[in-house]
Amino acid sequence: MSTEAGMDVGWSGKAAAVAAAGLLLTGVVSAGSAGAVPQTRVMFSLEFANAGESGDPEPYGAVVLRLSDRDRLLWRQGPAEDIPSQWRYPATGFAVEEVEFPEDAVNEVCAYVRERDEDSDDDQLAAGCLPYRGHYEPYVIEGQDGQVTVNIYGIG
Repeated sequence: MSTEAGMDVGWSGKAAAVAAAGLLLTGVVSAGSAGAVPQTRVMFSLEFANAGESGDPEPYGAVVLRLSDRDRLLWRQGPAEDIPSQWRYPATGFAVEEVEFPEDAVNEVCAYVRERDEDSDDDQLAAGCLPYRGHYEPYVIEGQDGQVTVNIYGIG
């Protein structure tokens, strides 16, 4: 008897448990009667622009993919006092989000982004949605004071 686990299942029992855990993590084996949800990846980057400002914008808000039954958040930044100045997210390369839907489930790309402005009211960089036309096309969503470009490199 093992004092840690309460029972020694032997090498073959431990190997089987490790293999089963690995299959569950990769989604090959269902996790119950409903089954595991297959995971895909969204690869994207964002560019924030405000022509009326000097320096990089301090964006806050959200960028989402709109499906028929819900929105899937890609990026969010709250209106805190320590908003990082950035013209691009991420600074280099692309971000990856794990999702549970295929590319053909995406209806729109939406951005609701403002920029903190200490001298006046916060600027509106983007407010709205564009129809999803596929990946490798930039989605330029405009606001009163600027724009946000959503680059989707792939969903799959």
